[in-house]
Amino acid sequence: MTKIRDEMNRNVKDSRRFLLLILCFFVFNLFSGCQKKILKDNKRPNILFLMADDQRADAFGFMGNSNVLTPNLDNMAYDGIVFENAYCVAPICQPSRSSIMTGQFLGTHGSGFDRPTNYIITEDEFKTSYPVLLRSNEYFTGFIGKFGFAVGDGKKVKNKNFQDEKAYMPSHHFDIWNGFPGQGSYFPKDGKFNGYENNGKASHLTEFIGNQAIDFFRKATLSGKSFCLSISFKAPHAPFTPDQEFSKKYIGPFIPRMVNDKPEYYEKLPEVVKEKSRNARWYFGRVEDYYGQKISYRHDWHIEVDSIYQEYIKNYYALISGIDHTVGRIRGELKKLGIEKNTVIIYTSDNGFFAGSRQLMGKSLLYEESVKTPMIVYDPTISKKEGIRREKGLISHVDIAPTLLDIAGIDIPKNYPGNSFMPIVLGEKEKVHDAVYGENNYDDNYPVPSEVPPTEHYQSIRSKFVRTPNYKYIRYHENNPVVEYLYKMEEDPLEINNLIDDPNYVDIANELRDMLNIFEKKYVKFSN
Repeated sequence: MTKIRDEMNRNVKDSRRFLLLILCFFVFNLFSGCQKKILKDNKRPNILFLMADDQRADAFGFMGNSNVLTPNLDNMAYDGIVFENAYCVAPICQPSRSSIMTGQFLGTHGSGFDRPTNYIITEDEFKTSYPVLLRSNEYFTGFIGKFGFAVGDGKKVKNKNFQDEKAYMPSHHFDIWNGFPGQGSYFPKDGKFNGYENNGKASHLTEFIGNQAIDFFRKATLSGKSFCLSISFKAPHAPFTPDQEFSKKYIGPFIPRMVNDKPEYYEKLPEVVKEKSRNARWYFGRVEDYYGQKISYRHDWHIEVDSIYQEYIKNYYALISGIDHTVGRIRGELKKLGIEKNTVIIYTSDNGFFAGSRQLMGKSLLYEESVKTPMIVYDPTISKKEGIRREKGLISHVDIAPTLLDIAGIDIPKNYPGNSFMPIVLGEKEKVHDAVYGENNYDDNYPVPSEVPPTEHYQSIRSKFVRTPNYKYIRYHENNPVVEYLYKMEEDPLEINNLIDDPNYVDIANELRDMLNIFEKKYVKFSN
């Protein structure tokens, strides 16, 4: 009996041990599953960076413009935060895009169209761009659309329109590359959009970019990584040829001109702008260079004529409505895939556009219509109150790269001059800058001072600006004598009254001169 009893006790102990092992195994797996779920739930945010081309900061319904139809962008603005004082550092596509991606000022990276900043971005410089840093930190990265600048191996060399060549596109730095060099085309050719198969049978480039974005999201989801997708729309850049679906929305009603599209605003411009800027020549139909040589006549730019203005502005707005529709599709796909609650979206433009303001056409000059850009930030983790949250703090395009890295929790390079504006988004700060800066070196390749005989009357539209919360100072630094403008922005948002010689503003003028001098000394390597 004793042996039987001992055997039974051993069996009970073994059973208890077995049950304990099963329980431990169950708890371990439960805990491991929880850990996996926690890791999944704490996945770093996805980032979607959207950039229009030449879209004015006020070309949205949510900005009070009832003439343009942007319901999806309006919804994103209501869901997010709108920065009303966002500035590009060089209001023309190539230098602006170079600055956004590398986080550097034009005078530092030198990647522009015209002297003295007519160089390419080197591989070494591009290695500290936000997409490269995100990818090196395990983000799944992609680029879609117009890239806009050249990246080359080796030393810094002068740019000979290399931005138009496929060999100078940094495709190897992205997991998925759907970018194209040059300006590209809005419409397919031989079944392709700028070299890519039109499998979805899109009728317009903006729609096709949406198809590529949706395909990217599905591949990124399968990768298991957080992603950063940069989309660079060609719209609403010239030629102003929208999809007919959106053109139909603007048939009929007369669209009024911009509020400052009047002779009295043109007369307030400096003489150098009126005499030498292509912006004025285009508006008035004078398509010629500085030497009087006729180039061509551009029907779509001569908006002094009312009928041409109506054609232009309706097409311009229709292109924006095309972007708006694609943004709606993109947000719908994020929701469908169940990743919209972990995806931060930023929407901006590479620069603004005059569209007739001051009787000018185009961009590049340092007035608000050209140098101010839209900036919408949608962060799904931030609870919102009713209405649009509008922030007044000054931000710059050199802040975009550090902001994207900040969202991803990646250290910001010490050589970045900008700051993340996420502290404003998160409500931790009201501002990240006391002032923002920028410059224009685009002067149609007009000779620089060192290339012409010394003269007391040399003129150039190359210029720089500093903008504080209350004032804006513009310096046409190559003019002899130097031409300066000072505006009190709160009282004079249309930049009409030049206070540079007003005795009541001597101290303010000197303060902003000094600020611009310090900026030039610190960040402008390329100068004549």
